[in-house]
Amino acid sequence: MFGKSVRAAGLLIAMALLIGCAHNVPQDKASTPDGKIKGAKTMTLENGEAKTSGIVTYPGGDRVDWKLVELPEGKRGKLDIKLTWTTPRPGLQLAFDVFDEWNTQVGGSKKSTKKKARSAGRQKVGTITAAKGKYFVRVYAVGRGDAGKYKLAVNFEEQAGTLAFDPLKLAINDPPKLADVPAIEQGCDEFTFDPKVAACKMICPSAGAPPGWPACKGKCPTPPTVDEPSCWATMPCPRGQPDERIKACKPKDWPPCPDKNNPDDANPNCRVKAQPVMGRVIGKTVQGSDVIVQVGVGSDQGIKKGWTGKVLRGSDINDAAVPGGDVQIIRIDKAVTVVKVRLTADQVEQNKNIRFSPP
Repeated sequence: MFGKSVRAAGLLIAMALLIGCAHNVPQDKASTPDGKIKGAKTMTLENGEAKTSGIVTYPGGDRVDWKLVELPEGKRGKLDIKLTWTTPRPGLQLAFDVFDEWNTQVGGSKKSTKKKARSAGRQKVGTITAAKGKYFVRVYAVGRGDAGKYKLAVNFEEQAGTLAFDPLKLAINDPPKLADVPAIEQGCDEFTFDPKVAACKMICPSAGAPPGWPACKGKCPTPPTVDEPSCWATMPCPRGQPDERIKACKPKDWPPCPDKNNPDDANPNCRVKAQPVMGRVIGKTVQGSDVIVQVGVGSDQGIKKGWTGKVLRGSDINDAAVPGGDVQIIRIDKAVTVVKVRLTADQVEQNKNIRFSPP
């Protein structure tokens, strides 16, 4: 199956590259004919011994090699099997199973945990007692990332005795196929972030997150952007493009107002402060100790969220406020503003004018 040592070394290098990048390759994608039991290569016994070699690689899509050992006709004895291997990096594991000529598993290398396997070296053995007839040996890479160049040796020692049954009368079933090993789930952190990796869906990287990445909601990205509210308190004021939402932006970051007679709302240095608006009470209701008042002015007159109001003594906008006449704005409609006052209903009836002032 393999040529000179130079070729084997090249194959080991290729396996190392595959192990690093092909975790989800189907186990039989690149199998040769001996990847199935029908294509098993014969190990011919000489003086009771036979040897063969090969390469199996799960990342390379050639996970399994089948070998056939045919014992001398009518002979019975002990069959020893030994598998050794070399790998492109430490810790990779191979193993073998043994099936009789009726495709019933009769032996194999001892299974072990991954931790024990790493410390167990690169050799596995097995023995079939009272062996007779034909045996199929399946050599395979254990895990999804495993691969190695192997040597398989068998030794048969004849023992006295005769066969107790006629093998031609037994039904033959196909051997069980090796189950796929679950794919290795790739981890993720803010420094190895890849939006294509499932584990990264809950990670907000320090830089490079796609726009609108769910895990980064409420977090200021690098570099910061004015489109993310969490950046407003910490990001510097963009040079040449100041924004009032950004805490670091001060009036000095906007140009001076060229003409005070032509206000510009986009420039804080060139705005005309809104003037107070006076409205008259058009209705009221009593709710406990509070009086809910409807005033006949609203957003059409320029009243906005953040404005304040006071109940006045007279009918002039500059008149003094009634003591305790501060109002709390509850709702602003186009033509009506609803407020709450601490005055009595009689006090409101006697002082029906309310002045609203911008912040």
